[in-house]
Amino acid sequence: MATATITVPEIPTHHRACVYNSPGSISTSIETLETPTPGAGELLIRLTHSGVCHSDMGIMLNNWASLPAPTPSGQIGGHEGVGKVVKLGPGAENSSIKVGDRVGIKWVSGTCGSCREYRIFLASD
Repeated sequence: MATATITVPEIPTHHRACVYNSPGSISTSIETLETPTPGAGELLIRLTHSGVCHSDMGIMLNNWASLPAPTPSGQIGGHEGVGKVVKLGPGAENSSIKVGDRVGIKWVSGTCGSCREYRIFLASD
């Protein structure tokens, strides 16, 4: 009987990203950054697509008082991406997601259910 071979993708040590290089103004740059290692329960995903929308403009301009403000210089732009999982952080091996899976990423993965913004969202529903 043949055994299955799992191909582990090569993970680059560096990657390029769109960075807010002057928060409070409309200013970005493409920078080469060190590829992070996923932490506990996290995944490392090689993005193939990333959304940049009006929310990113608000973050870039420090217009979202509910987020940590001011936006730190060097904040990576874009969210709501699609890509393939290339590495699992400690504890993530117990999830249904595996290396090689194609995944979608939403900006908000959960809520506390008690913050002002969440209550406003519920009231508008």
